[in-house]
Amino acid sequence: MEEEGYRVIEAQSGQQCLEEYNRHKPDMVLLDAIMPDMHGFSCCQKLRSLGNNDYLPILMITALDDQDSIDQAFVAGATDYITKPIFWSVLSQRVNHLLLTSQTWRELNSLKSHWAKQQQWQRLGHQIIHQWQQSFQLKSLFQDCLEQLRNQLNAQRVGIHRMDGKLMAEAIASGYPSVKTLEWEKITLLNLYRSSYEQGETIILDFFGEIDLSEKEIAPLEQLSLTNLTLTPLLVQDNLWGILWIHHCRSSYQWETWEMECLSHVRDLLAISSKITE
Repeated sequence: MEEEGYRVIEAQSGQQCLEEYNRHKPDMVLLDAIMPDMHGFSCCQKLRSLGNNDYLPILMITALDDQDSIDQAFVAGATDYITKPIFWSVLSQRVNHLLLTSQTWRELNSLKSHWAKQQQWQRLGHQIIHQWQQSFQLKSLFQDCLEQLRNQLNAQRVGIHRMDGKLMAEAIASGYPSVKTLEWEKITLLNLYRSSYEQGETIILDFFGEIDLSEKEIAPLEQLSLTNLTLTPLLVQDNLWGILWIHHCRSSYQWETWEMECLSHVRDLLAISSKITE
């Protein structure tokens, strides 16, 4: 298989297979039905039970060419099977086909996820515009929007500070503290990024990577257990009205370009909302 350009990781037993899978997260598993300490069917079941591998191709290699063994392989979660003796040209074609199929399913799932997220952003924008057509309170509109934004971004904390320091709204996941006791200029990094905000720029800081902040600037942010911080300005007639901030505390968040455009659209709608209520 290495001659075909694949990187091969070998395991001598079912338990070692599970350990190597957890360590390397391969694109495919070729599993012998007969192995020491754990037969391939049990190993296959355990692999599937690890989760997040619905599209992982598992090819069972067996000398057992009876219908019961074949059925058992599929029940255990195998994607396909091949019997011994192995003809390498056949194995190569089977591997290529399974990998291509897996990649296709992953891409399709990604497109479905992308479409679902776009629908969420569109609904959020429509929700804001719909409230314009009714009598609304700005704080209530902000709160409803932030709750939805927090949920769809899987964020732990989302809020809006006005430029006079007032916390206009804050949506918080259960178990996470509010920012009310912290100085708003410090959690929005206002002194550092004011000129960027005035230009309409969004700031994203990934705390898993290198961050160009001083210890004094990082200290208040560490109290919030941040892994990713997104800061985007609300501009009203080119004047800085406030800052929308998004806190991820469990894992980093990778913004896609189209999603950043959606965020910019929503923040502009929120800024317009503040203008309408004046």
